[in-house]
Amino acid sequence: MNPYRIKLVRFDSGERFPILCTRQDGMPVHSATLWALAELRATNLSVNTLHQALRSLMVLFITLDKLKIDLYARLRDGQILTAGDIEAVVGACKLPISASVEEQCGDGMFTWPCYTGGEISKEINPPTIAIRLLYIIRYLNWAVTDYLLKIGAGHPHFSGLEKLRERVSASIKARIPSVRRFSNVAPREGLDEQALSLLQKIVDPKFENNPWLHGGVRYRNYIMIRWLLSLGVRRAELLGVKISDVNFQTNEVLISRRADDPADPRLRQPNTKTSGRLLSLDTELAELTRSYVMSVRRNIAGARRHEYLWVADGTGKPLSLAGLNKIFVTLRQNCPELPANLCPHLLRHTWNYLFSEEVDRSNVSPDLEKKLRSRLMGWSEASGMAAVYNQRHIKKKATAVSLQLQKQLRLGGHSDE
Repeated sequence: MNPYRIKLVRFDSGERFPILCTRQDGMPVHSATLWALAELRATNLSVNTLHQALRSLMVLFITLDKLKIDLYARLRDGQILTAGDIEAVVGACKLPISASVEEQCGDGMFTWPCYTGGEISKEINPPTIAIRLLYIIRYLNWAVTDYLLKIGAGHPHFSGLEKLRERVSASIKARIPSVRRFSNVAPREGLDEQALSLLQKIVDPKFENNPWLHGGVRYRNYIMIRWLLSLGVRRAELLGVKISDVNFQTNEVLISRRADDPADPRLRQPNTKTSGRLLSLDTELAELTRSYVMSVRRNIAGARRHEYLWVADGTGKPLSLAGLNKIFVTLRQNCPELPANLCPHLLRHTWNYLFSEEVDRSNVSPDLEKKLRSRLMGWSEASGMAAVYNQRHIKKKATAVSLQLQKQLRLGGHSDE
């Protein structure tokens, strides 16, 4: 059993803050909490980024526990980590932290053979390994620096620890996988025409094999998926929409950033990563949304206590990230023909492909296409994300050009006969 867990707390201001705790007594790990507060929170990182940093520390602490290493006892002896210790830490960062059955909010269990009794799990992707190691380096540098400031420059271990800190950092950095080497890995692509048609058929509230029995749930899920496909918004952006954000007179919706909103009762608040923006709804989708508000949402008592548009059936509370994810789990389970990786973000990729197709039909220039896509997605034009989400379309066009060139060469060539 993993001896650590990450607990998410909410301050009176509405700020969500993750804390690494010991599982046995639930007490915060002092050094990890101090580091997160002093070094990370001060730089205004998102709660998800803080969570990722603490998961990296979880891997480090489990490894140190396994090796029976007390880091601060090492520092008092003028030591940090040996070459073997570093190899163990790097190796641990290549193993996944699998979800624990006891937790539902990002906590997990590290899959060492000594914890599971089984084989070591498949290594995780290089970017995640790199991120973990970078956070571990950052933490170790902070821990050593903090100790050096306490003992002072006159201490006999001071200069030795300074040099060791640099060597340990350099040693770990040398083992960070080059993410650039994996840049040619095929990017995630949206739904193809057949899968998209199947999804639209299944979620239709009138479809007899729709996986949800309750009419209100069918209607809500149908409209939410229409929003994801029609607007290309992220799942957190969808769940963050309030009724007041939708202007039914102009058929527009405001996608707004509300990080650490004290009015949001969800502990895991859906946070908008990209810039706020105003998006247009077509007349039909706007009317479907208005009908949902008036005929479904208003009849759920708990929904009257807040303004969030999408609510959980029965309780009326704002729909959670887990609740939205469960919708896609249900779809995959009830329709094996759908892609195994069907999720809200896959529909964002689908929107981008459909957008590229429409841009081609409208003869929009590449520069204007980039500006339009960035604006609708909430990206900075300098971010490069427009190119990332356009990969499938670029691949299709490149293939078409290549085949056309081959055809021309074939027609213009000479037979050997």
